[in-house]
Amino acid sequence: MDPILSEGEGADEPRTQEEAATRQLPRAGPSNFVGKHRMAAAIAHLHQQIQIIQEELDQLETLGAASIVCAELVSSIESIPDPLLPETNGPAEVGWDRWFQGANGARNRKRWI
Repeated sequence: MDPILSEGEGADEPRTQEEAATRQLPRAGPSNFVGKHRMAAAIAHLHQQIQIIQEELDQLETLGAASIVCAELVSSIESIPDPLLPETNGPAEVGWDRWFQGANGARNRKRWI
């Protein structure tokens, strides 16, 4: 039996238990659908990132030690001379040295570069 309320008593309260249940549940509308879709897309994106990272980890497990790779890289770089650097035993021009020596007799002996 539904309780009937008079005008002054509990006008904001629901009249039946069904009305109370429907007021507590959020109503499904277009905004909930968009929210669910965004959440599903974000989860799918995270799963894709997890899969990519797992594939990278699998590739790293098959590689050799980093120190071996670094040693090979250094030896290959050192064996080939740099084409942009001149191969001279001393300065090519003596006049260039004065720019790097600083002022003769300066108190602070700072370089003028």
